[in-house]
Amino acid sequence: MARPNRQVERRGDIMDAAIALIERHDLATLKLSDVASELGLTTNAVRYYFKDMAELLSELALRSDVRFYDDRLRLRTESDDPCRQLAQTIAAGLPTGPEDAEWRAIWRAVLAAGFDLDTRRDVQGIYHRQVGLYTDLLDAGARSGAFRLSDPARDIAMTLMSMEDYFGYRIVARDPELNRATAFRLMRRYAELATDASIPQLD
Repeated sequence: MARPNRQVERRGDIMDAAIALIERHDLATLKLSDVASELGLTTNAVRYYFKDMAELLSELALRSDVRFYDDRLRLRTESDDPCRQLAQTIAAGLPTGPEDAEWRAIWRAVLAAGFDLDTRRDVQGIYHRQVGLYTDLLDAGARSGAFRLSDPARDIAMTLMSMEDYFGYRIVARDPELNRATAFRLMRRYAELATDASIPQLD
């Protein structure tokens, strides 16, 4: 049996290969054998880590927790200013641009879970954990006096997350009228209205 750290590395390699394939192939027809071929492995070698494509896609969807939750949580240590923290959180949740393959693949995997979130609590939780991140940030800003919230923190957080998700989708879907800068500007402006605070533009 592979050592634990090697297992983590190999699982990461498999998910990276899946991301590359999702960019080039129809997700509906993607098979474990395709992922195995991308890595020069046998299908059984991939199946050791993921029993089928459904499990691999579920794991890929959950990978968003690292980028969109864990990494954004760490951003709070970079500044004590709630306004800057909110700006950084918004910016980090948006795709880097239309070619952000990881963002595209993660959300294709999320959509592949279908419309039964009541039975897919793993996927359901992705959105709500990030809402919680925004909620905590907004509550902390209100307690410090930096924010005067126009609505309950969770309501504002859910609106910001919904904007983030839909704008992000439009960006990676290559909508010519919506880019990262426009999405950030619109979200930042809403955040200012909702917090009665000046949210920095960032560099």
